[in-house]
Amino acid sequence: MQVQHWTKLNDYTNNRRKFNPANADDLKALGFFKKHGHWENSCPFHLEWPFQDIVTMCQSKYTDYMLSKLANKKAA
Repeated sequence: MQVQHWTKLNDYTNNRRKFNPANADDLKALGFFKKHGHWENSCPFHLEWPFQDIVTMCQSKYTDYMLSKLANKKAA
């Protein structure tokens, strides 16, 4: 029988998800951070390569998402 040791680190890492700029909940979490300078509870997102911090990653992904929507709208 394997015993799993639960630590505070598990709480922070197990509840994270990939940032999705099309998801309203993800945008609300990012908006809360930008307004207050901290996450509401803890950071909900995984840091993805090649980014060095989560806020820059989210802003970059959101910008890319909006530019692709704009390009698709112009192409249609």
